[in-house]
Amino acid sequence: MFKLNLKIALRNLWKNKGYTALNIFGLAAGLSGALIILVYINFETGYDKWDPSLKQVYQVGIHTVRNGEDKKTPEIDGHFVKMVRDQIPEVENISMGSWENVVRNFDYVYNNRTIHPEFTFGAIDREFLKIYPIQAVKGRMEDVFTGQNAIAISKTKALAIFGKEDPINKVITRKGGANFKDEDAIVKAVYDDSKYRSYFGTHLFMISDTAMYGDEAMDASYNVMLKLGKNADVNSLTARINDAYLQLMAKRMSNNSDPNFKLSTAKATEILKKEGGITTFQVIIEPVSDLNLSSYFSADPKQNTIFILTALASFLIIISCVNFTNLAVVQAAARAKEVGVKKVLGAYRWDLARQFIAETGLQCLIAFFIALIITELSLPTLNGLLDANILLFSNPAFLKLMFQGFIILLGIIVLSGLYPAMILSGFTIAKVLKGNFSTGSGAVTLRKSLVVLQFTIAGALIICFMVMKAQLSFMRDSTLGMEPNQLMNFGVQIYKNRQLNHEQFDQVKQRLKKIEGVMDVSRSTNSIVGAADWKADVNLNGVTTSMSANYSDLDYFKALKAEFIDGRDFSQQFLGADTTQNVILNETAARSIGLKDPVGTPIDIVLESKSAKFNIIGIVKDIKNQGFDKAVTPTVYLMTNFQWKWRKSVVLRLSSNNISKTIESVKKEWKTFEPDMEPKYSFADDKFAEMNAGYERMAKIMFSFSAITFFVAMLGLFTLAAYNSKVRLKEIAIRKILGASTGSILKLLNADLVKLVLIANIIADVVAYIYMNQWFKAFVYRVEMPWVLFITINILTTLLTILTVSMQSIRSAKASPVAALKYE
Repeated sequence: MFKLNLKIALRNLWKNKGYTALNIFGLAAGLSGALIILVYINFETGYDKWDPSLKQVYQVGIHTVRNGEDKKTPEIDGHFVKMVRDQIPEVENISMGSWENVVRNFDYVYNNRTIHPEFTFGAIDREFLKIYPIQAVKGRMEDVFTGQNAIAISKTKALAIFGKEDPINKVITRKGGANFKDEDAIVKAVYDDSKYRSYFGTHLFMISDTAMYGDEAMDASYNVMLKLGKNADVNSLTARINDAYLQLMAKRMSNNSDPNFKLSTAKATEILKKEGGITTFQVIIEPVSDLNLSSYFSADPKQNTIFILTALASFLIIISCVNFTNLAVVQAAARAKEVGVKKVLGAYRWDLARQFIAETGLQCLIAFFIALIITELSLPTLNGLLDANILLFSNPAFLKLMFQGFIILLGIIVLSGLYPAMILSGFTIAKVLKGNFSTGSGAVTLRKSLVVLQFTIAGALIICFMVMKAQLSFMRDSTLGMEPNQLMNFGVQIYKNRQLNHEQFDQVKQRLKKIEGVMDVSRSTNSIVGAADWKADVNLNGVTTSMSANYSDLDYFKALKAEFIDGRDFSQQFLGADTTQNVILNETAARSIGLKDPVGTPIDIVLESKSAKFNIIGIVKDIKNQGFDKAVTPTVYLMTNFQWKWRKSVVLRLSSNNISKTIESVKKEWKTFEPDMEPKYSFADDKFAEMNAGYERMAKIMFSFSAITFFVAMLGLFTLAAYNSKVRLKEIAIRKILGASTGSILKLLNADLVKLVLIANIIADVVAYIYMNQWFKAFVYRVEMPWVLFITINILTTLLTILTVSMQSIRSAKASPVAALKYE
């Protein structure tokens, strides 16, 4: 029976190959979109889940507000580690180390060959491997602890350095340049980084027990991980750890070394505030398995993207099922007599239902394999879009993906195949053999509901994309209070170079300005783009206002092309006063202290807990240095000598003429300033683009999948229009005989489907408005809701509907009435 049903299914698919192709490729399009999303979700959710014990591993960080400066960091000092070991028995293991996702640009020498492998480092202690059970593919991870220069290296980087040679016990030399000593390292282990995918992304581990546990080193900050017992209550444990660390910090600040001395929480909090200006003190403990998606210390959580993509995948599968079901019901008329004959010959309803479900399964299976091919071909584009390296067939999680795909496929077969199968198998013999076939009013209502659902989802996605695009255009085109193009920013890496006074830096400045294409040069404590590093309390008439502080230099605003609203810039003419008693405020700062005419007003500013008097000499326009999703903070700009040592950012305004040559000349000159350091520079426009990259990426994703969704929806509409034309052939023939024009028939056939699309548009508008209104809450500076886009998209959707339906309707309208009425 199975063989016979398979043969019948294949013959029916071939007989109706036009509908079959539409059905399979429509389903394949939806499935491929869902699979692409599923591959990405598996990739992003797979970090730090390669061992069951990692469910008990947590990262520790600290959140403080000190003298108005809000700081969140996933690092904590060595005293914390000792305290936890001594006082918190529920912690099975705790490890302190130092790792970061920052590429270290050192040169390495092996066999007199210099290589530049771009490592990310991790310095670990002996407890690390008890928490992170990494196994070596060559050598032994434990051997890293046999000597100070022993290292473990990832398989990827070992291949880059040693090629096919066995790396174990090989020596590589890291070139330190003028600021670091050359260091030899002996490779003791190689681990497979593809199996141990971690948020920390480390390529090289080295032991650092001695360095970490010295008395002086305990004051330094480290990355700390702890492993809790299986039954540990994380919330209550976090509260205990926070309280213990609070007391430890208070005792250290009050110089109390008595180990038995106890403080109440209130007293410890009071000491921190009085002695250190700390008003917020909170230990943060997070599961390492969650860090890649959402971390307390991450400004760009990926879980929002995952949520949206999951919703998109669900919509694609639903629309594909809807489309498939619609087409199956449409084809029911052609199969009605077949069902009648089989029932006459003794076939039971369930036998017929199984046959139709088998046909559905065959089409779904073909669509699934086509979807896999489309997914594989689409991955390079996806990797470029998401800045990832996702694989399909060679993915370690491929079997997991196949299992997920099988579950989805099974669900589609059940959802898409069961209802049409029950309709087809339930036809009444007498009616269908006489040709009086009808799927009933219930089937018609279902088809209409499914069309509305399809176009609601597709329309809402397209509107969301267009609104996102409008916001992104606003962000690209709006003024930032400065001109980011051709604005180059160097990070000063050598500490002594940050300590140059005005006269010393002026010598560097003049050398840079001699380069053709360099228009202006200045420096400040803050990078051009990003939050300020420093805070200052500004006091006026007894009212204190906390502001961001930017310690800058001459020509800073000139280099930024920032515009002054009132007053003047810092000037060489008034250098003595400008470096000791004058400040500039931004617009927000002037508003925050309530001054209508602020220039010339004296104010008190607290620096290093000491108050000093300054005069306001200028008001500069707000600079949106944190982008459009964060409000401009009240900022005071100073040239005081107080912070010479922290001017770590050098700003250069370049000419647009022959900019690549200018950049190379600037880099060459910078090497004379920091001779053995790889120049670290960026451009302001690139940094602003990075800020918006997440939003840009989401808009592109929304566009890609809304296009797929709309394509599948239009495919469904096309097949439904074909069905409507087919079942109304006799009606159309009679109308033509009675004198109806082609135009009136087209209007008749289009009307019902256009009404459905108009209803879907209204629902899509409401859904898109609710979602985008929520999305807009992430922005401080935004466009108004662009209603004209809603109307435009509704009109375009309706016009495309009319065009699609008319392609089928016009054939029916022009058909000869004789062919339709020949039995009468």
